[in-house]
This record gives sequence, structure tokens and C-alpha cells, in this order.
Amino acid sequence: MCALMCSSMWGWAAVVALGLGLLSPACEATSLGAIVTVEPLVKEEENKVMAHTSVITPEPCPSLLEEVCEGAKCSIHVTSSLLHGRYPTPGWCLRQWQSVVPSEFTSRPRLGSTTDMVLRSWANLSVRADNQKVNQPPHVALFPPLRVSINCFRRFYLSVRDMDGDRVQCRYGNPKLGECQSCSRLAFLQLDEVRCVLEYDGHGKTGQYTVELMVEDFNGDSEALSSTPLQLSLTVEGESTHCEAVPEFTGQTPAGGTTFTIMPYEEVHITAEAHSSSETVSEIAVVGPPGLSVSTLKGGEREGSLASINIAWFRNPNELPHLLSVCFTANTKSSQSEIGCVWIQQKPVDPLPPGTVLECGDKEMNFILPITSLHDLPLTDLHLNDASCPISHNTTHVMALISLTGCGTKIVHSGSELVYTNTLQSARSPSPISRLPMLLLHLACSFPSILAKAHPYNIVAPNEEQIFGDPQFWIEIYRIGEGPFGRLTKQRKDRRVARSAVQRASRQEVLDLHIFSNSSLDRAELIVGSCMKSNTSDFQVTQPLLEGGCVSGNKSLEVLTQTPLVKIYQLELTSMDMQGNTVYIECQVHLCITINSSQKCADLCGDDGTNLMVESILTHIHTIRSSPITLFNGPPPPTTSAPSALSRAPEDDNIMAMGLALGLIHTFLQFLFHQWA
Repeated sequence: MCALMCSSMWGWAAVVALGLGLLSPACEATSLGAIVTVEPLVKEEENKVMAHTSVITPEPCPSLLEEVCEGAKCSIHVTSSLLHGRYPTPGWCLRQWQSVVPSEFTSRPRLGSTTDMVLRSWANLSVRADNQKVNQPPHVALFPPLRVSINCFRRFYLSVRDMDGDRVQCRYGNPKLGECQSCSRLAFLQLDEVRCVLEYDGHGKTGQYTVELMVEDFNGDSEALSSTPLQLSLTVEGESTHCEAVPEFTGQTPAGGTTFTIMPYEEVHITAEAHSSSETVSEIAVVGPPGLSVSTLKGGEREGSLASINIAWFRNPNELPHLLSVCFTANTKSSQSEIGCVWIQQKPVDPLPPGTVLECGDKEMNFILPITSLHDLPLTDLHLNDASCPISHNTTHVMALISLTGCGTKIVHSGSELVYTNTLQSARSPSPISRLPMLLLHLACSFPSILAKAHPYNIVAPNEEQIFGDPQFWIEIYRIGEGPFGRLTKQRKDRRVARSAVQRASRQEVLDLHIFSNSSLDRAELIVGSCMKSNTSDFQVTQPLLEGGCVSGNKSLEVLTQTPLVKIYQLELTSMDMQGNTVYIECQVHLCITINSSQKCADLCGDDGTNLMVESILTHIHTIRSSPITLFNGPPPPTTSAPSALSRAPEDDNIMAMGLALGLIHTFLQFLFHQWA
């Protein structure tokens, strides 16, 4: 019934004079935002494009099994951690897929019972006269759902890019061309087509509205070369008494329009930090490409306090657009910040010369590069991440034996894969102008799957969140004989008292360091990689307590328990350089589970390193810190009151080398960037 009423109303609105459009909210059968990004395919797929579709749909999120694909070679981007937001109520999530379609195509995806839309795109795939390349349609960023107050003026700058340098303009969808479903032009919204700016005049009625736009590129004349659909949602909420009191991003947040250029196997890290003078920031909503990782909100507990999130995207081999947008906004209960958008540019790379070899072993990668096609390349200037590692060469080849745990090799996680990366590159010329070629070559060895021993196929390992969920880690400090495991530590206390009749009454001599995880996964084991102490909360000066799971040159010891998610260490404070009355402790921890239920995860302390390659899967390394710990006898030492973690980012640590060990060792694509300066 609603769909019929809307259809009739939209048809009437399209006929009436422009600007007298819809004055009532849209029906629910619309998206909260959508975009199709189009990129030409190679010559073999003539008159075909790859269409990358992103749709923001209201909660509850539609099933991934629902058929949304149209066209050939369609794939749905499946992720364990969907991008989602709280506003507008009841919330939203982001669905994404890609497919090969004709250069002129109308898509009518339907997700669940509430999201129905029309997305029409077309692209002129002729070869341009200025650069002798196929024209590239424009790129436009998808915003999170927009929110305005009924009485407050707001301006929204659309974020657009064109890789050919063409002029980009925006217009409303044309119903005669089948470019829109509602085809409404809202009287309280004005569109500056030349600058791609939307202005809300503060006179809308409360409700939720859909804005259907087309983004086009022009090369000198008035005829567009291509057209990309963009849908935005606008929710008009109640009146505000302070129109200017909206959340603001701080200087820690990249400026809008910032571009991050990355090579294969590199990672982009972004911090978005905001505050509101009148309310608490309840979320920072993010819309971005598949594989985008967004941390939980930190801070924002009270009015004026800072709230932040960390955003990361790792470039592994993909078929995504060369330009990717990441947009974010800070929401309070009644207002929304400006929209911030940054861009990630995937640097194109050239294929490797024939005869290039990269062999991945258990401990090293063996690399051979033919150089007969790389004329005048200065071989003596080539170096790895660690320039001290040797590189040999002759008149035909460059050769290197690269340690997986040295030579500056980095370890990164990509889903369930553990990837070791290094870079062979030329030294930068001291002169800004040089006629000599430069080499930038990214090398990567990956352990992407578990090999089924009795079968000729691979079983792909699930990602971390699917295996471990969202575990928490925390530190607690107790005196000997106290705490949940006091029975175990009391025995140590009794022996200590018998040995020493005289103890200092004013200062703690021994404290029990307890490290916990609340994982509900059977057979999960807590692994402590390292711990350090500091006399200050900023950890500017530190002293190791544990290294590789072992006590570090002091008389401390580990108290063994039967609980795999608890680690206890008795710290001999008298053997440490303790200054002041307070100390802080920081540890790096992760969870481990073995593939074979009869095995245990490798003991980092008790093993000599030769048997670390066990069939196991690890979480990322988590960094956790204690509350301030008093060193005086008196009240019990403070403990952390709740699980907390500083970081869930992968660390460049040898511990991670044991992650996915017995597996099918793959040589991933290697990439060559041959630049003439």
C-alpha cells in the first residue's frame, strides 16, 4: 500500500514545477544511502564495466544469503564485522557487492522488505584524445545518513574525484531517463550543481527523506562523458536551541579531502576524534570500502570530553576501485557534525619481469629478479627495509635471502591470513631531478589456509572474530595469598615467611600479577608475550618484567594454574629498580587455539624456538595496562576495575610467526613499481 501511494505521489511531483517537490517524509521502501562506482574493464570485456555497489539499509540487516546481484561475475563482500550506525533509529548497516554489467545499466536491488531502489549508471568507454586512455567515470563518496534540525541551516559538500582531471558536476535524477524512484526535489533543499553542494534551509518538516542524484564528468563541452548514481538520506529532527552547537572534529582527524596513497600490502591508519560542548558524542559513524576495520568508540563519557575511533584498511590483492572513500561523522543524541571524507588511492603497479622468482620457506623468502629489462638500474643502491641485510647481484640477476623474522620484514594480518612483507627499493637520489631509474618492489609471503592432510583441497580458515568472538583482556594486582587464586599463591607466601624472619614493614616486597581473558571459546589459551613496568603512566621510561613469556632477569616466577585463560606472575619487587611509591604495568597478550585438540599452544618461554610452528591460530596482539599500583603496605593494591585494551592492532613481533604454521605456503602476487624520475 505504501509503495503504491509513494509511486503516485512521486509521479505527480515530477510533473509539477521544479522546487515544489515532496513536503512529507518518504515511505520506508528506500535506502539510507547508496552508490554505484563504475570502472572500465580490460579490452577483453568490451563495453563492460565493473560496478561496485554500496547500500546503507535500515536495521535489521538483511541476510547475506539474499540475492542482490545483477549481471555477471557477481560477488558479495562478506565480512564478519559490518559497518553500522545507530542514527537514525533503529540504526543501519552497509551492504556491498560487485558485478560485471554493460556500460549502460539500470540496477533494481531489493534488500529485505524495506529497501527498494533504482540505480542507473552509464559510461562512455571511448579512448580519450588527451591521454589515449579509456575515460574513467567520476568517483563520489557515500555519506553516512544525514541528520539536521528542523530550524537550523546546514551545508553538505559532496566529495568527488575524477582520475582524468575532468570537471565534475551533480544534478537530480531524471525520471524520464529512469534515473530515480521517487524523483523528488525537496523545497527545503537546494543543489549547487557546479560545486556539488547541498544546502538545507532549515524549513523542512520532521521526517526521513531520500535525495537521488547523478554525478557526471565533463571534458570541455556540455555533454557528460559518464553518469554515476548517488543516493543520500536526510532525517529532519526536532528544533534545536543552539544551531551552532554541533560536534566538531579535532586536529587529530585528517582534513576532508585528504588522499592516502598506498602500495600492495601496505595499511592506512586513520584516527577520527571529536567532541561536543553541549552533549556527549555517542558514536562516530563510518562508511567505507570492504575490509575496513573500525574500533569501538573510546571516550565521550561526558559533555565536552573527547571521543575517538581508529580506522584501518589493509591493501591485499583485490578488485576494488583504484579510489576508495572513507566518510565519517560524529553523532550526539540530537545533532550531527560535518561529514569528513578521505580517499585511499591504490597505486597501480606494473607486472614483474619474466623469470622473477619468490620462494617462501619456513624461515625465509628467497628472491631472484632478472634485471635485463631494467636498463641502467643502479644495483649497488638497492636495499631492503633493513639496509644492513645483504643483497647480491651479477650482470643478469638480483638475489636476496630474506629472513621472515629479520631484515625489517613486517608481519600483518589480512583476515585469516598471516602475511610477511618486505620491500626491495632503490636509495633515493639526493638530487630532486635524476635520469636514473628507481625500483620499488613489494615482496609478500602469505600463510592463507590450513592444508587438509588427506584431501587435495584447502580448508580456508575463518577470520579472527568468527573464531574468538570479541574477547576482553585485563590486569589485576594482589598481595600473595589474596585474590581469586590466593590458595595457589599462599604456598609461596608461607615458604617466603619461613626463609626470612625480618621483612620491611613499610613497602611491598612481592606482588601477584594476574592477567585474565573472558573468552568463551573452548580450548582457547591466553598467551603473554611481554610485560614492562614504568614509574609513570606515560611509560616514557620502562623496565622489562617478562620477555617472550619469560621473567626478565629477576627473581620473579610464574604460578602455574589449571585455568588456560589466567596467567599469574609473582613479582619480586626487591630485585627491580623501583623508584617512587607507584608503578604501572603494561602487557602484550593474545589468545591461541590449536587446530588439533590434542595439542597445546607453543610455550614461548619453555621452547627453544625450533617447534614454534604448530597448527594454531592467534588473535591480534592486545596491549593492556594496569591501574596505578601502590608499593606501600597498607590498603590492598588497586586492580583494574574493568577489562580494557589500548590496542588491537597487529604488532611487528616474532610471536606472530607461530600464528598459522602448518599450512599451504603461498607466494602471493609480487608487484613492481618502476619509476623514472
